Amino acid sequence: MMKSMKNVMMMGMILLGTAAFAQRGGGDVTPEKRAERQTAMMSEKLGLSADQQKQVYALQLTRTQKMQEMREAQDQSADARARMKSANDDFEKSLGAILNADQKVKYEAMQAEMRQGRRGGSMEKGKDSSEKKGKKSRGTNK
Repeated sequence: MMKSMKNVMMMGMILLGTAAFAQRGGGDVTPEKRAERQTAMMSEKLGLSADQQKQVYALQLTRTQKMQEMREAQDQSADARARMKSANDDFEKSLGAILNADQKVKYEAMQAEMRQGRRGGSMEKGKDSSEKKGKKSRGTNK
């Protein structure tokens, strides 16, 4: 479980690290390398076939190229955010057409875990914080 959590967090960092890359100038990671990493991770997590891997790579590459262009423009306007959201929505729609039902369920679970991580912690941290809350409430009952 820890290994899968690390992989999910890595995907989250890759997919959602646009602000960090914008601040650091994007680093040396090309859209091609980013698309390769994302595709490899998705292939491992979702069990993509060779044909699916090619299709997902093409989608990832298009998406990462668009995102890089937007980051390089350093446009923080509402219009730029809308364009990024539109690019993400297009990606999700196209990805949905590639994945089978089981893979879609796994992908949605991955996305939910990433959203959970962005909201202040991973599943492990959530477990720890609930344990702390339990200890805290026990202390107040004394």
